[in-house]
Amino acid sequence: MISRRSFLLGLGSLVTASFAARAQAYALAEGGPLLLDPGPVEKMLHLYEGLDPVNSEWGSKWRVSLGLWQQDPPDPPTWREHLRQQGYHFDSPDDLDRIWRERCVAPEELDAPLPEQSWWCVWEFDESPQAKAYTLLKELGLACRLNRSDKKAGRITFVEWGYHPGSSKRFVELQDDLTVSFLQARLIERKLPIRLVIDD
Repeated sequence: MISRRSFLLGLGSLVTASFAARAQAYALAEGGPLLLDPGPVEKMLHLYEGLDPVNSEWGSKWRVSLGLWQQDPPDPPTWREHLRQQGYHFDSPDDLDRIWRERCVAPEELDAPLPEQSWWCVWEFDESPQAKAYTLLKELGLACRLNRSDKKAGRITFVEWGYHPGSSKRFVELQDDLTVSFLQARLIERKLPIRLVIDD
């Protein structure tokens, strides 16, 4: 599923029509986005240009990653490690019964690694830095639907299940340098300690 969003102009103090003009002029002159300084940060969203030239017809220049981009997953965790991250406990027979009912994992399987294909799906959908950026930005709700009648600019594309059948990937694409500038400005407006970083 693909969901496209845009930024409302004039909603806050930074993302205004005059900021849009300034950011556009900067992008044309410098060949990159105007990134305002958010001050001290707790998280960094890394931006990568042109990672998927096959899908360039979608018209997005940047892909987003919460942390450094990582295409392939690390070795699969054990069921116990994975389920603990999901909030499961292993302290009582009731805990183990719940795991069996909800996840079909028997107690004797808890210390075995996840099957590789299952781990790849979990990685692409939830655990990769790209999927974590998707979750973060979607939950923050920084942008509006494209069909909203107010004045807006830029485009964020949330891609769930990738661009091809059988994919479990979730990721975010930013249309252009102006969208990058708007995203950083909106994060600052909302007082969110997140910095956008351009990576090679």
